[in-house]
This record gives sequence, C-alpha cells and structure tokens, in this order.
Amino acid sequence: MGVTEKRVWRQIIFAAAALLVATSAHAVDVATKRGYVNARFGQMHYRSAQPAAGRGHLTPIVFFHQNPKSGDDFKMLVEAMGRDRLAIAFDTPGYGESYRPPRPPAMADLAGAMADALDGLGFGQGGAGKIDVFGFHTGVLIATELAVTRPDLVRRVILASVPYMKPDEVATRTAAIKRDFRLPEDGSHVMDRWRVVVINRAPGVSVERAAESFLADIRSLDKFWYASHAMFSYPVADRIRQIGQPVLLLAPHEGLLEHTRAAHRDLLPRATLVELPDVKDDVFDTGAAQFASALRAWLDWPGK
Repeated sequence: MGVTEKRVWRQIIFAAAALLVATSAHAVDVATKRGYVNARFGQMHYRSAQPAAGRGHLTPIVFFHQNPKSGDDFKMLVEAMGRDRLAIAFDTPGYGESYRPPRPPAMADLAGAMADALDGLGFGQGGAGKIDVFGFHTGVLIATELAVTRPDLVRRVILASVPYMKPDEVATRTAAIKRDFRLPEDGSHVMDRWRVVVINRAPGVSVERAAESFLADIRSLDKFWYASHAMFSYPVADRIRQIGQPVLLLAPHEGLLEHTRAAHRDLLPRATLVELPDVKDDVFDTGAAQFASALRAWLDWPGK
C-alpha cells in the first residue's frame, strides 16, 4: 500500500472514529467561568468550561490562540469540549485581558508564562496531573515550547495550522513587522481592523460574534506585533522535532494548509494528520463542532 493510499485510509478510519466518539458526548449542563492567575508578566486571564456536575476523569485540554486575538477565539470550542472535561483558553501575555510584557518577549517567555499559570492552577506532578495542549497559528509555537520544556506538564499535543515557513518567507514576514507602529490620533486603525474582522467575516458568523472578536483583536493596541516578533525569531523546525509526546496535526483548509502538510512531511511524519476541508474561514466560529469531534476521536478513542 502506497503512502497516499495509507493516508487516505487513515483519514477514513479517523473520520469514522470521530463520528462514533461524538455520539458519546451527550448534551449536558456546562459551567463556564473566567478567572485570573499569576504569572511572570503579571496576571493571566483565562476562560474555562466543564460539566456542571464536575470535570470527570478525562484529561483537561488547554488552548493557545493566534495573535493578535485572545482566548475568546476558542469560545465555542471551549464550551463544546467542556461538555465532558475541563477546557481552558488563556489570553497570551499582552493580548486580551492578560498583562503585557514590558518588552518584546521570546517564545520561551510566552510559554514560560503559560507554565507559570498552569502551575498556579495546580496542574503538573503533585497536583492535578498533566494536560493536553492545543495551539493554533502562533499558539502552535507556544504549545510546542511548553511540550518540549515541560514534559511533566503536557500529555498530548494538538497543532492546528502550523506556521512552518521557508527562510525566505520568514525573512519577508519579519521585515513586515510594524515595530514602529504608533496609534493614530484619528483612530483609523480601528476601522481597518473592523473591515478585516467584521466586514470580511465568514458566512454564517453573526455581526455580534464578529464584533466580540474585533474587541479582542484591538486590545493589544500598538504592541500587537509582540507575538509576531516571538514567532518569527523562533526556531520552528528544530523545536517541533523535539516534541516527545504524541502529536495530532489538524489542517483546516485556510492559509496555513500547505505549511501544515509540509510540517507533517518534514518534521512530524509519525504524527496523525487530519484535514478539515469544510473548515476554511473564522475556523473556530464556523468549525467548532468539527474540531471537537476530531479532538475527542484522537484524545479519547480506546487505545489512545
């Protein structure tokens, strides 16, 4: 059986598993909350969801967002996963409602702050045990660094839309970082972001939901580029290769699809790759159910 044929069969089997596992998560009352926990740059904001009757026995899952968004990006997915386990989404330092670093951080700084927060919430050895981590875009690198540096804390790793780029693309994107950006007196940047986030939202996303995303988007003010600085100075290939935990690669059909396929080919050939071809824009607002099914199939299927 050739590589392509094996991949197709794996996709078919995984899709069937996702459907079966999804049927086991019946509608339950979900308790949601927000909170703060201390970390190296000040307080970190998070939102969480879990069954109202208690978190149960399944491993908690923690989500790391893209920049310049916030944990609000995962609002629907956190609630979907919170039907049968504790699900947490942090705001990266400097984004959403988390305190900002005093200077541009490295990826190790951002991941270290996440480790501080998780330690503060009682996870890890001697506490509530390990977690599963999910990263999207910039969050992929936070999840990677946390998995590599804190294997005592991380059980399994899910990387969605991996920013694995060739050197010339990294150089181009690095040169485009607006380190000298200053907030304009006329507020024109606000309308620019409104066009990107709200006016150009995906079909099916309400204006109210897009406006929530917009509010999170502009909270980083003139320091929105901090996470980009950390991202494009990070040795992506070297660090991803060092992940020792089982890895699931999720590939919605959006801007980093080919990058994710390349990461599977070059960096993580033994990882499970699952594509989500029907999930293309505003992926966590339009595709939360697909993500949740894929996560449950991989995290909870017997034998995993």
